Amino acid sequence: MPAKPVGLPSKTFAKQGEATAFFKAMLARYADGEFLNSVDEDILYELLQRHPEADQKIGVGVQAFFRNKSPDHPTSCFHLLRIDGSTTDFGYPTCITGRAPSLRHAFYEACRRSVVAELMVQKQRLCDMSPNGIQCVRTGELTTIHTSEYRHTEPRFRDIVRGFIQMKNLVIDSSMVTDSQDMQYTTVFTDQTMAVDFINYHATVAGLAIFKKYVR
Repeated sequence: MPAKPVGLPSKTFAKQGEATAFFKAMLARYADGEFLNSVDEDILYELLQRHPEADQKIGVGVQAFFRNKSPDHPTSCFHLLRIDGSTTDFGYPTCITGRAPSLRHAFYEACRRSVVAELMVQKQRLCDMSPNGIQCVRTGELTTIHTSEYRHTEPRFRDIVRGFIQMKNLVIDSSMVTDSQDMQYTTVFTDQTMAVDFINYHATVAGLAIFKKYVR
């Protein structure tokens, strides 16, 4: 039987086993009651959107993720804190083996794809302006274009997407997004105007910074 890949907007796992090992290790890095760092949060949010009950789990929106015990699980698992203060738990194995990406997930990925090229240009420009290297905002170490990442800080990317949906009063439907035609297996907006609108909105609210690669 061929391996089943697990595709997320920012990372693709060739097999479900690879995804399981990745998120199992992530959970093990935290103690009960400890909140996840921003890098782990971002990819866990992408995974959560594969959960069969993703819409109910996410609810009004996710503020943070943490590890804790749950009466529904024999061991510790991931929990989320919603922006209204309510919490719930979920199992990463369910997300990995769950349904195909939801419409919410597809819209999120289309938003991300819309700004990728511009963020690459911005990063290149920053590096060109600092030929001796750019300091990582977290460690202070000098980085190059090859040893750094250009990441969202505040607001988080998921919050930018939510704000865009609210600003435009969008009701997301399947006609808004489509698989790309270049065999890259990514999701894009069917209407380029939507992509441009998101790019412009993103430019007004996004905060980004240079981090050393793999620093969490």
